[in-house]
Amino acid sequence: MTGTLTGAGAELRLRRDLHHLDGISRAAMTAVLRTVLPATADALAAALPVAPRHRALLDRWLTALTTAGALRRDAHGVFHATGPADTPALHELSSRYERLGFPPEMARLHRAALERLPDLLADRTALTDLLPEDTDVVASLGAYQRNAFTGRLHARCAEAVAETGARRGPGRVRVVELGGGSGATTDVLRGLDTDYTFTDVSPLYTAAAAERFKVATALLDVDADFTAQGFPAGGADVVVAANVLHNATDIPAALRRVRRLLAPGGTLLLVDSAGDCDTVLTSMQFLLSPPASSPHAAGPHGRFTDRRAGTATVFPTAGEWEEDLTAAGFHVRARHPDDTAGPAPAGQYLWHATVPEPAAVDTAELRRLLDGRAGEPVCAVDGTDLDAAAVLAAVAGDRPGAPGSRLPDEAARFCADLAQALTAVRPRPAPDPGPPPHTLVLTGDPAGAAAALDAWARGGRVTAVAPDTAPARLLAALERAEATEAVLPLALARALPATPAAALTDLSALTRVSCPEPGVTAADVTAWAELGPRLEGAPGSAGTAPRTSVDSPAAAADAALRGLDVPACVDAAHAVARAALLSMLHTLHRAGCPTGPGAYTPDQIAAAVRPAPEHRRLLDRWLTVLTEEQLLDRAPSGALTPTVPPETYTDLDTVWRPALRGWRAAHGCDATVAYARRSAGELLALMRAERSAAALLFPRGETDTARSLYRESATARYQHAAAAALVADHLRGAPRGRILEAGGGTATTTEVVLPELERLPGTSVEYLFTDVSPFFLDHARARFADRLRYGLLDVDRDPVEQGHAAGSFDVVVAGGVLNAAVDTDAAVRGLVRLLVPGGLLVLTEPTREEYWVLASQGFLLAAPRDARAATGASFLTHPQWRAVLDGAGLLPVADLPAEGHPLHPLGHRVFAARRP
Repeated sequence: MTGTLTGAGAELRLRRDLHHLDGISRAAMTAVLRTVLPATADALAAALPVAPRHRALLDRWLTALTTAGALRRDAHGVFHATGPADTPALHELSSRYERLGFPPEMARLHRAALERLPDLLADRTALTDLLPEDTDVVASLGAYQRNAFTGRLHARCAEAVAETGARRGPGRVRVVELGGGSGATTDVLRGLDTDYTFTDVSPLYTAAAAERFKVATALLDVDADFTAQGFPAGGADVVVAANVLHNATDIPAALRRVRRLLAPGGTLLLVDSAGDCDTVLTSMQFLLSPPASSPHAAGPHGRFTDRRAGTATVFPTAGEWEEDLTAAGFHVRARHPDDTAGPAPAGQYLWHATVPEPAAVDTAELRRLLDGRAGEPVCAVDGTDLDAAAVLAAVAGDRPGAPGSRLPDEAARFCADLAQALTAVRPRPAPDPGPPPHTLVLTGDPAGAAAALDAWARGGRVTAVAPDTAPARLLAALERAEATEAVLPLALARALPATPAAALTDLSALTRVSCPEPGVTAADVTAWAELGPRLEGAPGSAGTAPRTSVDSPAAAADAALRGLDVPACVDAAHAVARAALLSMLHTLHRAGCPTGPGAYTPDQIAAAVRPAPEHRRLLDRWLTVLTEEQLLDRAPSGALTPTVPPETYTDLDTVWRPALRGWRAAHGCDATVAYARRSAGELLALMRAERSAAALLFPRGETDTARSLYRESATARYQHAAAAALVADHLRGAPRGRILEAGGGTATTTEVVLPELERLPGTSVEYLFTDVSPFFLDHARARFADRLRYGLLDVDRDPVEQGHAAGSFDVVVAGGVLNAAVDTDAAVRGLVRLLVPGGLLVLTEPTREEYWVLASQGFLLAAPRDARAATGASFLTHPQWRAVLDGAGLLPVADLPAEGHPLHPLGHRVFAARRP
């Protein structure tokens, strides 16, 4: 059965029962670990023992228990129990599971698992071994998906499918379910009048579904090309993926395959988790460890190739799911439950995403370029030859995504690139009299698509390869194709000559390599000249760039904004700022002022609001910005009166609805605004210190909300990419790079900078991740393991006195942390002490007031003793920052974005400065 719950009381009961199940599971995990504590993670794995394939699961246990406060991790990486042992209340499992709508076998299976946890960890037994002999294996293993909260999401899926059918009109909706498994979702959807196909990678599940549901079934691996498995592009109107895509080796790649399977305007219904559930960590998660026969069994941290690579993480956060959906070309229409209702039960969400209807493509130019070449192969894409007719068909009437298209994924991607290039590139010139070129390009690269049109204009051929092709394989492709020209991004243009295979590759046919990105240096040109070809960079970039070039980071930062409507993002930021200001007025209104007939002085307002002493400065700042934004009018006497009627701000839902809608439309996700809206409803309690701002930012000790704040906005994406490029540019060509990140926090800067550094050819990177809190070090350690080193650092104290050697780092990165320092000047001088001569300091900081921060994270900021003390501002202005860097004796390198950039008015800056 699938349970249902309605009403606020039922919702409260659901969360309470889930909380108790999590507590039982944590008590059981702690009981197992206590037998060998205190110990490091590796020592625990050896002593228990833990089978290699479950090693990542052990790391997830340690993260969960540390976050919950059941364990403590010291500076040496040793875990300690924090309190007396709790006996797991196994007798409560049956009643708790029953109230949550689970079938009885779930409680029985979980109890058996809790009683055998040491055996499960050691692989002395498997979870399936705990099932009674007469049990239906498919039904029992699917029991965890049959419950009240998942049932609600499945019901919403059914509503969305029915809505699609009604909107579509005549004809049955084509539904493809991915990873159908035990059929919990199928059971809800099969009653609809659809053309339904159940798929799974396992014949066990497809056979069971065919017998039970009488639906069409097929084997389908989400990690492989769908077209090659019999699912053509545009072959589905709705794709349902319930609790399956977290199993994909590369979630973004899987989402791109799903997008191609969907017809234009099609719908994806994605049900999945956005974080670990402690209850499931002691039961069904044993099934997610790599099988013993898998090549990843000995090193489960390496099973994923996306952002989870090298970590113990299985589930992306809600914000990461939405970033991946947006990057794959989906529009996220809704997420259930909405964050305004609080965290999702058990971390389970439903995303309703759609594929945009394609714009018409004028193929007249392409037809002219390929005229007279019917039947002739004009390009090869990832090993697939396409003749002129196939290219025209794919780009025109049978574009990728159209029903019946059977192009492999990379070929479809390349044709989509061509369709885009035809709308952006001027008509091609007539063919040159010289020999026709053979041009190698990358799929997914707009410059490569434009170069392909250029090649055909000269009567040439094109070879296109996937952008993730390893440098050695790319060299082999150049040799095999006898390419005469190549168009490569800067990173590959630098990596190929440094590849050992380059000296052994026959590149005699290759005459020219074009790099459309700024930043090509004289060393790059020389490296290619030694191999034979001429390297051509963007205008003005070759041969003259200093070690840290501003152009390259600026281009990298702009590239991070691809797919975003930047002006719409700016408008959304202004809408959020307006909503925050009105929320301040709403708070004053709730306190009884200043909406009466008379004016109120700041002291009278403070008497009504009753701020905690530490927040009186923040209240004064509210009154200042409300006056500056002309929402309060200040009389010569200092008394304040509102300039807008109360109905403008008394209903917070009305205040925030446009901001939420605009932000989601611009960014494809809404975690930032959802958090700001939750904070807005708590402002009076926050101002009175009756509510914890930290608890709102880190609910239940989780970092998902905070991570979304620091990564989903256009400004965050720009800043992270610019910082990564600045650091990489500074270290490129150096044999060794020592980096310290100050105030690493949720690691949203780290996750962009570190991969960029790991791609540097010939540079050994030593990256020290620091924060003032062990909480963030533990979270980072769980994600990045030994890719980083970890240490404590308080930016308000001299770093040398904290054990960090002066002059020992080539780069210091501080992403959005120095605004939390009490004295910015002293903090910057302390960080500069850590740099070697010529070392680079990279900062990302706001330089104007953020009104939504004043109504949320502002409650966490300490009173400053620097230039902000005189004004009451939360952030230094741009001139003040320049003065801080100059005062520290630094030489300016970068100050981004440049004036005139669409993001410039928002005031979020990336500073880079060099120690002399």
